[in-house]
Amino acid sequence: MHKKIFAFVLAAALLCTAAFSAAAATFTDVAEDAYYADAAERMAARGILSGYGDDSYHGDECVARSHIAALVCKMLGKVDEATALAGVSAFSDIDVDSWATGYVNYAQANGIITGDGNGKFRPDDYVKYEEVVKVIVCVLELDEDIEIDPTDWSKEYIEAAEDAGLLENLIGKKGEYMLRSDIAVICDAAMTYLDQQAEETVTTTTKKSVSGSVSGKTTTATTEKTEPAETTAVTTAQTKPAETTAATTAATTPAETTKATEATTAASSSTTKENMLPFIPF
Repeated sequence: MHKKIFAFVLAAALLCTAAFSAAAATFTDVAEDAYYADAAERMAARGILSGYGDDSYHGDECVARSHIAALVCKMLGKVDEATALAGVSAFSDIDVDSWATGYVNYAQANGIITGDGNGKFRPDDYVKYEEVVKVIVCVLELDEDIEIDPTDWSKEYIEAAEDAGLLENLIGKKGEYMLRSDIAVICDAAMTYLDQQAEETVTTTTKKSVSGSVSGKTTTATTEKTEPAETTAVTTAQTKPAETTAATTAATTPAETTKATEATTAASSSTTKENMLPFIPF
């Protein structure tokens, strides 16, 4: 599931970079020389962060868990998908009519944010530095090789974020509630990381495409010299008729079976991972 989401983000990241103007709306309470000013403007321009009705940002305020769930969906470009999941709640402390249900459901379903292990999500609790770092690392899929230390669950997440250059300009520290000012900075760093990954992916794909085209021409030329088209066609017709291939494929891999298998595999994988890891309070 994570890989499919990440692939979508990579495909869209370059488009987002080109679509949004650098001249973002300025928040009335953010000084031009504030360490998070540029980051806040860029994230507002991309529709990831927003201010209050009076165009203020309130950079010195903390952020609730429910708002982080919404932030995740906006970063991934999955607001529509989250909206489709609204109106139901698996947590006893989130009403089905809450604005946050869809966001929370999407983040939970994709293993980015979890509950507290007791059937509650604690939507109004403020998030700490290490909790936000964990979420961002999961959004960027930098958590695949993480082995959690039971004595300090956040250690590996923080190290992964540091290695990716996501924490360089933050002023907060582990154990403290993360302020909206730092939220802007880490989100900006995360989206920059995604943009860079998107550029690298496009470059790699282009190179492979060119290489494949050249290779294909060489193979064709060789085949024409050693195997006349007529002989190849006859042999193919005798050994693998199209009707037989189609029938075999239809008999062995119908769409329904494939979807059921994928769903079973995903569920099994999720259950195994949850059983293996110690509880993470976020």
